[in-house]
Amino acid sequence: MSFDKFLKRLKALWAEPQVRRDLALAAFSLAGGIVLALWWTAAPPPAPHPVPGIREPATQQPAVPPAPQKQTEAPPLAPPAPEATPEPTWKRNAVALAAVPQAPMIAIVLDDMGVNRHGTERAMALPAPITFAFLPYAHGVETMAATARAQGHELLVHVPMEPKGPADPGPHALRTGETPAEIGADLTWALGRFPGYVGINNHMGSKFTADASAMRLVMQELQTRGLMFLDSRTGADTQAANMAREVGVPVLSRDVFLDNDEDGAEVKAQFSRLEKLAREHGAAVAIGHPHPETLTILEKWIPEAKARGFTLVPLTAIVKRHQAT
Repeated sequence: MSFDKFLKRLKALWAEPQVRRDLALAAFSLAGGIVLALWWTAAPPPAPHPVPGIREPATQQPAVPPAPQKQTEAPPLAPPAPEATPEPTWKRNAVALAAVPQAPMIAIVLDDMGVNRHGTERAMALPAPITFAFLPYAHGVETMAATARAQGHELLVHVPMEPKGPADPGPHALRTGETPAEIGADLTWALGRFPGYVGINNHMGSKFTADASAMRLVMQELQTRGLMFLDSRTGADTQAANMAREVGVPVLSRDVFLDNDEDGAEVKAQFSRLEKLAREHGAAVAIGHPHPETLTILEKWIPEAKARGFTLVPLTAIVKRHQAT
């Protein structure tokens, strides 16, 4: 067939309405197929339906856990240091010595300080560390005690206690007929009259110190306050030292009374006895009073005793020596 005949035939077919509709439908179908093909190639493939009993392979790698951070260990804590035991009051208030005292040692204690102002002031000038026992009811006792302490002397409270005889020990004396509360109140009053002391000793007290129960009350108070006790030994049946040791209070007992008899010859004899005891035992304690004759002998005896090899010490030096042995 020639090309002209083909064109004529094509025109004739196009002139028929049915042919035009068929061609239009064919063209529309072709265009739709092309669009669908293009969309199909651009869209992701649908996920396959899982088959029961078959696990799908993982599509992602499992997350790798981060490497653990290196822990910096803190150094072990040092154990807490034990708390230092505080020093008892008697040690804190003790007179400090430049060197360790050498035996034989002698401690001189002067009782009844404060009542005789002239004797008290004269005693403060003695060239040695004397221990002064001040009566708590002496007028101006706090000022006198502070002056004595500043001049290097050690302090005791000379606590009035009940004697066996009719003598009056003074106000606020400790008495066996008192209740424990009354004894405690009187002792508290005496201990509150001035500061800086290392302990107490008894003024009179031959009856009171013989009562173990009463002395136990006193020692319990001293133990609480960290104080020491010097037993003046005004009675042969004193329980002071026994009760002090039972409760745990540092205690000393006097070895010599210097001036029960104020005669000069007798006082000198007592100093000789004191030296003998100090040599025999390494230490000795003497009690005297600020009487004129006693002070006169002391002023002369102190340098002579040092020259003979004795060391004059405050009372606490002998307490420490006893604790060390």
